[in-house]
Amino acid sequence: MQHPHGRHTVETRWLETFVAVADRRGFAAAAAELGVSQPTVSAQIAALEKEFGVALFDRDRRPIGLTDRGRALLVHAHAILGEIESARGNVSESVGRRRGEVRLGTYPSATAGYVPELLKAFRAVYPLIRVRLVELGGAHLHDAAIHGDVQLFLRQTTPPLSETVFRSHPMWRERFKVVTPAHHPLARSDEPLAPAHLLKHPLIMTGRYDTDSLQTHPLWFSLQQPPPLAYQVSNPQSLVALVGAGLGVGVTTQLAMDVSRTDNLHVRDIDHPDAVRDVRVWWPRQRRLSLPAQTLLQFMTETAAVPYNTIDMRKKPRPA
Repeated sequence: MQHPHGRHTVETRWLETFVAVADRRGFAAAAAELGVSQPTVSAQIAALEKEFGVALFDRDRRPIGLTDRGRALLVHAHAILGEIESARGNVSESVGRRRGEVRLGTYPSATAGYVPELLKAFRAVYPLIRVRLVELGGAHLHDAAIHGDVQLFLRQTTPPLSETVFRSHPMWRERFKVVTPAHHPLARSDEPLAPAHLLKHPLIMTGRYDTDSLQTHPLWFSLQQPPPLAYQVSNPQSLVALVGAGLGVGVTTQLAMDVSRTDNLHVRDIDHPDAVRDVRVWWPRQRRLSLPAQTLLQFMTETAAVPYNTIDMRKKPRPA
């Protein structure tokens, strides 16, 4: 873009591309993040380097790295883009017209037991922000975030995710539940079940686990051996159907049971302090959240209710 008096000006999209290449340490990775072609990324970086008259990247390194001039520009680029995003937010808020789209990753029981009320409340306050849902098994949500398919996602805390790759905020805690047919021996009592009894029965669980990932959870770690798995399914309705057919003992969560029909089934707690699932909202560190995504994140962590029958784990601000 040329200034009317002959001077050139730096375009915002050049800076956005520059930051993406610096963060992702490659032109192809930046192109994938931005949703543009690699030649477009190369052309914008070339234009930026021509404008400043210096090389910003050392292309002989693999992965590529910033030159000294590039590192200096990166500080200013972050500041400039941050100011622009802040200005957009202030203007949008001042006229009450926040708009845009955010992609939220979720898993089946959260989709049924949390998301409907969240979206209803969010739409009432921000009618011009569209929330797209991407429902996946918990094991696949972090990959979707890395690839840019979702901006925020709900996921349990185990197996743990890398803190160098993801940021997160606590949301809620829910109890594990044992689900059996009404005639099953474990259904003879309503008292919480000693967890050692679970090692004597083939279990049906929601999620995708291997032995190592199961052992990262304090409950199974305390038993010093993984539980015997009969079936692993993606949604609570499938678990209920398999349990009802007498194919195993179900172990799932309070939220999953709250969104399922449990006719002719017996549901009881597990007698162990770690028989819980903690759920957080997550997002990648290396991707700047858009204003719609920031708005949804703030609404989830400060305003919207957590699911019924769960414990609110969000950090409340201290009174002034």
